[in-house]
Amino acid sequence: MAKFSNSNNSLYLNVYIDQGSQDISANSSTVNWRLTVSRTGGYYTFNKQGDSSLSLNLDGRNVHSSRPTWETSGEEYTLARGSSTISHNSDGSKSFPFSCTFNPNNGIHGTITVSSIFTLSPIARSSWVNDNALSGDRRLGSLHTLTIDRKSSSFTHQVWYRVFGSDWIDLGKNHTTSVSFVPSLELARHNTKASSGTMDICLRTYNGNTQVGNDVYSNGWYMTIPESVKPTFTSLSLTDMNTAARQLLNGNNFLQIISDIQVNFTSPSGAYGSTITGYRAEIVNKKNSVSENGGRLGMMNFNGSATIRAYVTDSRGRRSDTKDITINIIEYFAPSLSFSAIRTRERPNIIQVVRNAKIAPINLSGRQRNVMELSFRVAQLGSSNYATDNGSATGTYTSINTLVRSAANMSGNYPANKSFIVIGRLEDKFTSVEFSVTVATESVVMSYDKDGRVGVGKVAEQGSAGSLDVLGDIYARNMPIQQYQLTRNNGAPLWFDGKPNVTNANLLDQPGQYYIDPTARGNPNEKWGYLFHYSNYGRNEGDYKEAIQLFYGNNGQVYFRHHRWSKTIDDWENWIEYATKDDVARLTQSTPWQNLVLANGWNHHQQYNNVQFSKSFDGVVYLRGSANKGKIAKETVIGTLPVGFRPSQSLYVSALNNSYTVAILGIYSNGNIVIKNNVDSTWLNFDNISFKI
Repeated sequence: MAKFSNSNNSLYLNVYIDQGSQDISANSSTVNWRLTVSRTGGYYTFNKQGDSSLSLNLDGRNVHSSRPTWETSGEEYTLARGSSTISHNSDGSKSFPFSCTFNPNNGIHGTITVSSIFTLSPIARSSWVNDNALSGDRRLGSLHTLTIDRKSSSFTHQVWYRVFGSDWIDLGKNHTTSVSFVPSLELARHNTKASSGTMDICLRTYNGNTQVGNDVYSNGWYMTIPESVKPTFTSLSLTDMNTAARQLLNGNNFLQIISDIQVNFTSPSGAYGSTITGYRAEIVNKKNSVSENGGRLGMMNFNGSATIRAYVTDSRGRRSDTKDITINIIEYFAPSLSFSAIRTRERPNIIQVVRNAKIAPINLSGRQRNVMELSFRVAQLGSSNYATDNGSATGTYTSINTLVRSAANMSGNYPANKSFIVIGRLEDKFTSVEFSVTVATESVVMSYDKDGRVGVGKVAEQGSAGSLDVLGDIYARNMPIQQYQLTRNNGAPLWFDGKPNVTNANLLDQPGQYYIDPTARGNPNEKWGYLFHYSNYGRNEGDYKEAIQLFYGNNGQVYFRHHRWSKTIDDWENWIEYATKDDVARLTQSTPWQNLVLANGWNHHQQYNNVQFSKSFDGVVYLRGSANKGKIAKETVIGTLPVGFRPSQSLYVSALNNSYTVAILGIYSNGNIVIKNNVDSTWLNFDNISFKI
């Protein structure tokens, strides 16, 4: 027992206190106490009349009052003894005050008081879940074990858990020091926007059937949805949206340049509640791709076997397994036509054409499926009244695809004193091309007419009165005068095919300057503008169509593109836009800087710039500024980027902490910026963090 004493005039009051048994369920202890008197010296002191008074208070409660008789010559005389029950605090601890007062009432010694604080041994209360109590890979569908920090061997426990904000799941009672469980994959339905989240645990402690203490909660355990939980789709179906190609071909056979493949995803589905948010199909190692169900791959300027690879993405940012389809791209090129036209020697009014024509052979299942059609129409020079000539020079060819220096006469009567324009048209199943030549009058050395026109090497017929009509080249100072007209006579741009504007810039093969329609094919920005076409091969007499084009839009945009060295008329590379310094300055920062809304105690640092975000025109998101004072536990959300500024999938970036070392942050597809490692709350700097959307 512990002893506590006080005296008055050599008389001592002694208080003995000892801790007895403890009741865990009742959260209380038994305290044993004994009260005595003694004195120094050998003198006899006493009161046997019963008018002394004695009282004892424990923990603010009177546990004893009496009028004892007593005597002492120095030895201890017991005045009273007993036991009392003391209740502990809710956490099992207890220190309590006590006070004992004795009035000897013997005319010699005055009242004596002893008081102090007595501390009891703590009683174990609710069991606990430590920071490292949960083992397992933190994935749904996997076995996990929770280790319980039990405060008494008599304790049992009831355990609940929830994942991603689900309802509480009861793991039952009577668990001692651990419990094992498998979080069901079905719990993923409570988190359809991200691939990870948190688990919460509730622990209730029992001693027998009696609850000990309060429920203990352990929140925020990191939990992920396994990678096996991902969206699916059954298959891909391909449809050629070019009707002519679809009717001509079958299976997964398509036509270079002509075919327009629509990609359809069959039965796309999320997993455990997720929704489909994205589609992707691409031709492997090519630039053709789609990003929607039913999207089109666009022009395929290649031939041979190719692979279409596709997947879907769900609201968690998860991708499905890819599916591949092998396709066959059959070579195709635009029809090519050239010919010469001369008057026959025997009958100058008969025109003979020598034809060079070629179309793309489309061979499938041992059969050539393309058709070559050749036709001619003729008009007198200077007239727009063309008449079809149905002579032997025309024809439809199903078994061949090429004519080489093939001569045939036209059926019309074309007077020798007139010049004629002959236009040949070559068509296949998909496209057509035209070629024109001028047939001069019958050859003469020189001629003139009544209007003063003079012909050199031909009969005079072109131009107004007084004009010079020359069959061959004209030289001045021993230099040839260029014969090709780059502008109209008044300097205005040339028109294409006699129309007031260009309707298909992809088919241009004549050098010159043109005015182009906003809706014209090949227009880079769908605005009115000026188109300049330049070719090393001039008027395309060599049949090679290498060229460049410059486009000046009336909105100030400037574009350039190059035509490959080939005989394919629309084999153009992509347009390239030229940007001025002002354009670069304007486009680089397409959105203004915005303050990031911070969470979990994080504040914009008062001594530095606020934490802000912005986005460039090409989809690069930038962060800057500093924050402090927030929570630093792993996975704590510092702030959330809004829609339009979020990465397509989770990424990890480097920031700077107060010791100028690297702090690791995560930026998730839901916009959350979270703590990963080595972050302190004194100072966290976001400068130079950027990522591509």
